[in-house]
Parts: sequence; C-alpha cells; structure tokens
Amino acid sequence: MLRTGLVFLFVVFVGGCSAMKPQDFAHKEPVFDVYAYFQGHSRAWGIFEDRFGKLRRQFTVDINGEVSDGVLTLTEDFIYDDGETDQRVWKIRKTGDHAYEGTFDEIVGVAEGQQYGNALNWNYEMDLKVGDGTWRVSFDDWMFLQPNGVLVNRARVRKWGLEIGEVSLFFAKPNAPLFSQAAE
Repeated sequence: MLRTGLVFLFVVFVGGCSAMKPQDFAHKEPVFDVYAYFQGHSRAWGIFEDRFGKLRRQFTVDINGEVSDGVLTLTEDFIYDDGETDQRVWKIRKTGDHAYEGTFDEIVGVAEGQQYGNALNWNYEMDLKVGDGTWRVSFDDWMFLQPNGVLVNRARVRKWGLEIGEVSLFFAKPNAPLFSQAAE
C-alpha cells in the first residue's frame, strides 16, 4: 500500500514538473496580440473528443470582438453538428505585461490567462451544460498563433482532477493568408 502511494506521488510530481509553461514560448513568433487578433470578426472550427479519443461533438463558432475601455468583449456564437446553438460572451481584461483575466456567464470566478510569445494559456473552472444538467469542470486551455494567422487552440477538460476530454479548435480571420509561404 505504501509503495503504491509513493509511486503515485512520484508520477504526480514528475508529471507536474514536465508541464508546459507559458514562459516556454516567450521567444516564439509571431507574437500573439490577443486584443488585435480578436478585434472584429473571426471564425473557428472545433471538435470535442472524450478521454478515450472518441469524437463526441463538432462545431463552428462565429466570433465578434470589440475593444472598449480596455476590455475585449468576445461574442461567440456556436453551431453544433446536431443543430444545437449556444452563445458565450467573454469579457477579457489585460491586467499586466503578460496577464489577462476573463469572465463569462458559466465561468466560476475568473479565468486566469498568461501570454508569452505566440502562446496564451487560460486556466478556469466552468459549469458546463451536459444533457439536462451541468458539470463543474476545469480547463487548461492553450492557444498558439501560427505565422499564417491561424490560431490553434487545445483545451484539456477535467472533472475531479481526471481528464474527461479535449477540445481542439482552429481560428481564422477573414482574408487570412492561409496558403502563404510557410514560416521560414
């Protein structure tokens, strides 16, 4: 029993030491200017896979962003492959050189974000609609700006500390140079 407990603690410790940190991307380009990227219209395409890798949902998101008095308001309109629709309105505020705070209706408290180089990492809890109820889940949400203006987003979703799935999204701006030369 003691041996099993020590092995578990070792795995948790080693796993925690090897986790990505936003600072790891400080010198990566292009630099992700959150306000500039999301100002105006953008669109995202996404999927949710459960912890076994089974595709559970597909969706498209139309996003409109406005900056006023230092606050970025993102209105996200979701259309799911089964016809369901949803809207989420983020209020994002830059609180330091690399720090952001964000809120929306389902969030518990405040989302904490850190941006370095081409990466932004959000951590937050939210009450997620699941069927007729809600689940309190936590997100470890990473965004990476690519040289062609595409924004790649991967979020690990956990409940009670256990990963229950992963969201993958790809954002693009209208008229983005999607097929321009690869990064040099």
